[in-house]
Amino acid sequence: MSAGHEGESQVWGLISTLVGGPAVWGAIGYGVDQLADTAVFLPFGVVLGFVTSFYIVYVKTQSQEPVDSRPAAPRNDTGDDAPS
Repeated sequence: MSAGHEGESQVWGLISTLVGGPAVWGAIGYGVDQLADTAVFLPFGVVLGFVTSFYIVYVKTQSQEPVDSRPAAPRNDTGDDAPS
């Protein structure tokens, strides 16, 4: 996989995390609202989903090294260990 496609897939992964978090937690809140006959848990679930998804994206982006699409510089392998 080339560096361009790797970066693109990382971005789509982050976007799906940002969309999926509120959707999943909102759906859980909706289900609890239906069971408890209230209207409190849906907004709480959506907010919780946003907070957790932003935290997950933050952790993922801080733990990864940036993708460098430049070609590697040629190495100078002369065989001797002496500094130049």
